[in-house]
Amino acid sequence: MELETGGLAALAAGFAMGIGAFAAAWSQGAIGAAMMGAIAERPELESKALIYLVLPEILAVLGFVVAFLLIQKA
Repeated sequence: MELETGGLAALAAGFAMGIGAFAAAWSQGAIGAAMMGAIAERPELESKALIYLVLPEILAVLGFVVAFLLIQKA
């Protein structure tokens, strides 16, 4: 039985988006918990906390871009 390339591309796009979103959520949870403790001790770290929380979101965006490119190829 031959598998369709379109179906495999859709499956790969789903994995790319899902794993990228999971990794972003996991890292944001860990960073958020650590930064709340740091901000409680040193309030001047609040601006850095926002930057550190935005950085993992790049994983989700890159997962979306890969998924989009895979769907366009199919």
